[in-house]
Amino acid sequence: MKKNTTFVSFLLDETGSMQSIKSDTVGGFNAYVDTLQKDGADIVFSLVSFNSHETRPRYVAEPIDTIEPLTDDTYRPRAMTPLIDAAVTIINATEDAVTKRDDDPNVVIVVQTDGQENASVEYTRADLAALITEKEAADWQFVFLGAGLDAFDAARSAGFRIDRDKTVSYDRGYSADVFRETAKNSVEFLKSGKDDFLNYSPSQRAKVRDKRAT
Repeated sequence: MKKNTTFVSFLLDETGSMQSIKSDTVGGFNAYVDTLQKDGADIVFSLVSFNSHETRPRYVAEPIDTIEPLTDDTYRPRAMTPLIDAAVTIINATEDAVTKRDDDPNVVIVVQTDGQENASVEYTRADLAALITEKEAADWQFVFLGAGLDAFDAARSAGFRIDRDKTVSYDRGYSADVFRETAKNSVEFLKSGKDDFLNYSPSQRAKVRDKRAT
């Protein structure tokens, strides 16, 4: 069922291995946000970037039209991958924002990474799995973007319970493309409220060189 407001929360990998695709990631993320802004829907947006030095909530439940583009100065990849800790952080921040409202918004959590979990110290795989199970029961949607790795394996290993159709393993050279395709899916979901629109089509997978498309 379509709801009036959508929470979009984006977890962005800012670890050292992202340095080689920094420019495409910055441009792709900015195109993603720009697409949501142009849609004109009632969207509140959160952005958390993460590495083993810092998991940083840059925005939490802010109106989409207030979100500023990333730049080379504000996106600085370094260090390792505390994927579990970062995922729990963005889910909890989103939950806190949702509970302060008196409506029942759609919620989409988008997770982007190019590496396996290797640095979390606060939460475990079991903690994240239980939290995601709870949120899926509340009809939250989860999308997982994996750069240059088996995204489904990386997601499952960390504790995510994510639909394969909402998981994409993209070639690192197609970083900007995967953000654009994800934005298209997000907009269709916003218009319809139907979670199938968050699924990646075979043509989208082919465009970003996902091996599932071959």
